[in-house]
Order: sequence, then structure tokens, then C-alpha cells
Amino acid sequence: MISVKKQVLSLVMAVLVVMGFAGVFAPSTALAADTIGYVNYAAVFSRHPDYQSATAALQLENENAQKEFESKRANLDETALRNLQNTLTERVGKREQALFSPIDKSVRAAINSVAKAAGVTVVLRQEAVVVGGKDLTNEAIAAVSSKK
Repeated sequence: MISVKKQVLSLVMAVLVVMGFAGVFAPSTALAADTIGYVNYAAVFSRHPDYQSATAALQLENENAQKEFESKRANLDETALRNLQNTLTERVGKREQALFSPIDKSVRAAINSVAKAAGVTVVLRQEAVVVGGKDLTNEAIAAVSSKK
């Protein structure tokens, strides 16, 4: 008789434990879906107020580098030509970094602000999301556009 009571008690405890775990994990899984957001980073980046001027400045830098290369190439041997090309590429790369790094920093700050306001703890790029999550793109564009 005691062994039957122990078996029933063990069964009841096992059911309670399983139900308890199910109750603990189900809400956290549902909650996790609401705390993950995503943005179309390229769309937000390209809507930054400084994006157009930075793009124009970089294009001008590229054109100047190309002109310099063309004007000097006739008088250079193969090694000097490669060195000039590397120097000009490096110069354009540094200019690109100088122009777009502040924009990137501003975009990330805007996304972080929007995410905090929405109660989102994780933000992914839109390309990484297959299903679920909260789209923060429009809010991030609005936040980035209002900064200046």
C-alpha cells in the first residue's frame, strides 16, 4: 500500500515538475520573440542627412585619384605604377572611412535608441531574419533623419 502511494506521489510530482517547466519556458519563448528586432541597415544608413554629401565627397576623391593616376602613369615603370595605385587606393579608403564612420556611429546610436524605446534587447540586420521579430526600420529612419 505504501509503495502505491509513493508511486502515485512520484507521478504527481513528475507531472507538476513538467508542467512547471512548461509554464516557465513557454512565456519566456513568447517574450523572446518580442524582444528581438531587425532593421534594413542599408536603408537607414542611406537616409542619414549626411549620406548624400559624403557620397559626393567620396566620388570626388575617387575622380581626383583617377586623374592623378592617369597623369602620372605614363612616366612610371611597373613597380612604381603599382606603388602609386596602392597609395591612391589607401588614400581613398581613408577618406571613405573618415566620411562614413561618423554616419555609421550615428545610425547605430539611432537604432539603439529606437530599440530601447520599443523594449527590444536584440537587433539584427534584416537579411539575417527568416521569421519573426519586430521591424524597427521606419522608426530608425525617422530617428536618424531627425538628428542633425
